[in-house]
Amino acid sequence: MVEFALVLPVFLLLVMGIMDFGWLFYNYISVENSARNAARIACVEFTDCCYDKTAQEVVDRDFTYQKSGDEYIYVDKNHTGDTLTKEEQDIVSTVQNTLPTNIKNVSIDITYTYDSSDSVELHGYDINKRSDGDVTVTVKGDMRVLTPVLGAFSDHMTKTLTSQATFKVEKQFNSAS
Repeated sequence: MVEFALVLPVFLLLVMGIMDFGWLFYNYISVENSARNAARIACVEFTDCCYDKTAQEVVDRDFTYQKSGDEYIYVDKNHTGDTLTKEEQDIVSTVQNTLPTNIKNVSIDITYTYDSSDSVELHGYDINKRSDGDVTVTVKGDMRVLTPVLGAFSDHMTKTLTSQATFKVEKQFNSAS
């Protein structure tokens, strides 16, 4: 009995640590996969993403989505009230559909390197030349930890997971030309 009493806490700590780190690893892979999927869409469908066609200017997009009843509300923290383009909605939906439901407070940041390059200042901006750069999509979300083992190293039993995917923007070829 004495040996069991001495070994049990160490054994439980080990089992709970394995469970927590397995849960953390599973959720991190899901966040990483959603960032990669969103970056794939952003690198192919770049002419409508993060670009305001009426004002003809680049829009820095930083999305969050939150559930309201049965539907999700998309919020762009930088441009409140803007409507999202179809490509931006596709990116947010891809992230939403590939993440497990236990990931909360999800934010998505999309950045094109061409939009901030020095050649834009010298030669002017052309949305079709985004293929001269890369796109980086960052997905960040909070997950609840399962046991106090990992919870001791986190904030209020939640752990923030962040993943970033960078793709080369693909040049679009117009079939008419």
